[in-house]
Amino acid sequence: MQLILENLPLKSIKDIPAAKRWDAKRWKLAGEIYSLSEIEHKQIRPNFREPRVHFALVCAAVGCPPLRKEAYVGKRLEEQLQSQTEFVHAHRTWFQFEPAASTAKLTQLYNWYGSDFEQTDGSVLAFIGKYSIEIKSALKSNTKPSIVWLEYDWSLNSAGEHPPR
Repeated sequence: MQLILENLPLKSIKDIPAAKRWDAKRWKLAGEIYSLSEIEHKQIRPNFREPRVHFALVCAAVGCPPLRKEAYVGKRLEEQLQSQTEFVHAHRTWFQFEPAASTAKLTQLYNWYGSDFEQTDGSVLAFIGKYSIEIKSALKSNTKPSIVWLEYDWSLNSAGEHPPR
């Protein structure tokens, strides 16, 4: 949020020059200075092996799940990650399933970070099966839905500018 606020007005996080966006080393964490990429890819992902984090770490884009109205805290982290993941799978912005066509339309987050979901559940679809009865049923009946990646909207996720999800 700080990065967005420092660069307003913006239409997209991608309007911030690349050198200032993901790879700028300026964020203090445990006494060290990191870039946003380093925090995500060198600290969080390898140390926690928790794929639901991709629904919690958001970049202020419409294509990301919305930022929660509360901080993530250790004693409630499991509940918060679960709630955020359930929210994603209940909204067409990130997940759609067409049983007749056996097609799952998925957020690009699954495309970009597929290996994180595979390492915990064997496949992206197996992970989704924990949140979608229809996907779980298809997989149990040995039907592997085809995957179509939903277009990712990089426009800024500002209040009132986009239709409800």
